[in-house]
Amino acid sequence: IAESFFPPELVMQHQQAIGLTDEQKEFFKQIFRKAQTRFTEMQWQMQDEAEKMVALVKLDSAIEQQVLAQLDKVLSLEREIKHLQVSLLIQIKNKLTAEQRTRLMEIKSRSK
Repeated sequence: IAESFFPPELVMQHQQAIGLTDEQKEFFKQIFRKAQTRFTEMQWQMQDEAEKMVALVKLDSAIEQQVLAQLDKVLSLEREIKHLQVSLLIQIKNKLTAEQRTRLMEIKSRSK
């Protein structure tokens, strides 16, 4: 799946080579900024929930239901982060022209 998408860094590093328009640049800046803010919030949240789970597991007698409920919170946040990542990648791909996608594929293949 990853081969079909273009990471934000790749698009930013090669914006001139692929001929991004001003409108595309503005669009990408907006979605990257929004995604970065959300990623940061969710990472803090996930770290907090993971620490709570560690504390529960370290108890002399861990209560299975509590640990599993906390695990569900951590996994839910991980799922939400992955969902956001794929959504961002789809938005990037959809905003690029066919020619720009082809150029990025060439750039990706050369860097392997």
